[in-house]
Amino acid sequence: MTAKPPTLARHITWITKYDLSVHDAVAQTPEDRTLVELLVTEWQDKLKRGVPPEKLIHDPLQINASNEIEDGRHRFLASLRIEQIHSLPCEVTDNADPEALVCEKLLQRRHYSKSARAYALRHMAAKAAQAGRDARGMHLKKGVNSPKADSIGLRESGTLESLAAKSGISRDLLEQAVKLERDYMSRADKLLTDWLELNKGEGYAQDWQEWQDHNPTIELPWSCWRSSKLKNMGLPDDPKSVNVIPKSWREVEEDKIFNGIQEQDGEDDDRRSYSLGSALKAMGSYFQTAGGVRSDLNGDSPALYLVLRNKLASFGKTMWAKWSDVDPAGRMEVIKDLATNVTTWPEDVRRAMIVALREGGAK
Repeated sequence: MTAKPPTLARHITWITKYDLSVHDAVAQTPEDRTLVELLVTEWQDKLKRGVPPEKLIHDPLQINASNEIEDGRHRFLASLRIEQIHSLPCEVTDNADPEALVCEKLLQRRHYSKSARAYALRHMAAKAAQAGRDARGMHLKKGVNSPKADSIGLRESGTLESLAAKSGISRDLLEQAVKLERDYMSRADKLLTDWLELNKGEGYAQDWQEWQDHNPTIELPWSCWRSSKLKNMGLPDDPKSVNVIPKSWREVEEDKIFNGIQEQDGEDDDRRSYSLGSALKAMGSYFQTAGGVRSDLNGDSPALYLVLRNKLASFGKTMWAKWSDVDPAGRMEVIKDLATNVTTWPEDVRRAMIVALREGGAK
C-alpha cells in the first residue's frame, strides 16, 4: 500500500479584528447580510452555552500581506458585532489576482443571474475599461496600430477583455454595468445627498445618520428609514410620497438586479431575473422626466406625435396580453372604466373609434 503524502500544516496567525480590512476588490461585491445575521445569532448562542470566543470560528480567514481580507468577509463583519471576539484566525496567502478571486466567489452565488454578477463587478469593470483605453493610447503613441498588436495589448491582465474571460460574462454586459453605475446610480446617490442638504433644517440628515448607526446590517436602509419616517408623519407610502421623501433608486434597482422580481401571481420565492437592460431603461426613464416635463405632456416637442404613437403601440401590445387571465368580475370593472373614460377623449378620436367599431361590427 502506497503511503499517503504528509499533509502540510497551515500556518494560522491570530490578528486583532480592528487591524483587518476588506480587500477593495472583494468590497465591490454585495454583502450577504442574511449570512452575517445567522453567524451573529449562532455565535451568541454558543457563547451563552460557554463556548470560548476563540472556538467560534473554525475556518481561518484568508488575507494578504497587508491584512486585507480576501476570503472571510462575512465572518469578519459578524465578529465586529460580538464584543467577546477580539482576534480572528487568519492565513496569509500570496494570491496576486484579486479579479480571479472575486469572479470565483461570484460564481459560487448560484442564484445570481449574469446581469447580477456583471453589476457586482461594475467598479472593477470600470477600472478595466480605463486600463484598456490607456493601453490603446500607449500603442498609438508608439506608432503600433496594427490590429494584431492592438489585440495583444487588450488581452493584457487588467483590461475589460481579461475580466470578461475570467468572469465568463460578456464584455457587452460588463459595459452595461459600468454605464448603469456611471450614468444613473451616481445621480441617484446625489439626489439623496442634495435632498438631505436642502432639508437639513428639518433634522433629516441627523435622523438618517442615527438610523444607520443603530441598524448597521439592515437591508435597504434608506427604504426602511423612509417608510418609518412616513409612518411617523402619518403619511402613506404611496407614489405621491416621493414628493415628501425621495426614494433611493439605487436600492430599488439593485434589489431587483440581485434578488429578481417577485411574480405578481406567484409564490414568495417565485421570482424572475431582472436584466441590466431593464434597469438602464427604468433609470433612464426616471431621470429623463425628473425635474422636467414628461415627453408625452410636452406640447413644445416637435416629435410629440411620435411619442404618442409609440405609447399607443406599446399599450396595444401589453394591455390585452393577459386579459384572459383576469377573472370575469375584474374584466367587467375595466370595461366600465373604459366606457366611462370614452367621454373624456378628444372628439375626433372618439368619432374615429365609433366609426371603426361600426365597420368592424358590419364585417
